[in-house]
Amino acid sequence: MNSMSIVNVLCVLGFTAVSAYMDVRERRIPNKLTGLFFAAGLLFQVLVSVQQGPRSLVSPVLASIVSLVILGGMWIAGGVGAGDAKLMAGLGMWLGLQNTLYVMLGSLVMSLVLLLGLQLLRKMRVRTGVLLVPVRTPGKASGTKVHKGLKLKRGIPYAVGVCLSTWAFVAIRAILPALSQ
Repeated sequence: MNSMSIVNVLCVLGFTAVSAYMDVRERRIPNKLTGLFFAAGLLFQVLVSVQQGPRSLVSPVLASIVSLVILGGMWIAGGVGAGDAKLMAGLGMWLGLQNTLYVMLGSLVMSLVLLLGLQLLRKMRVRTGVLLVPVRTPGKASGTKVHKGLKLKRGIPYAVGVCLSTWAFVAIRAILPALSQ
């Protein structure tokens, strides 16, 4: 693994972990974080393009656009927050189109597993502080509600699914070459 690959992996793992933490803690991913993630990814890809040529920029730019289109549509429908769409656009800039699509699919699966786990805890009457019923406040895609003194969050923090999927993807990519030797 060359030094550029190590920088890429460390930045992706770090930014997704911080995003997941922020999404769980504050139920939002700050624009400063997603903007920095995207800008750093763009700078990284420009540096890579100096070595590999300008065509190496095509995949990351397409990944960012495709991510914004797909998750932007989900945001409009109320399925994810705007920060989630911007997080995936930034991730696309780091990973390129094919890898971003793998992570996006994995994040949907991880989020479904998280949702089912929360539903199971709810059936067991464990208070998680996460409100799973699809309640929308007019003009807001997400937010909080106070119920019997407990602050309940609407929906699941999607950045957790993105983080878990990204980390699993990086781990699999690291393990597969070692297994083929």
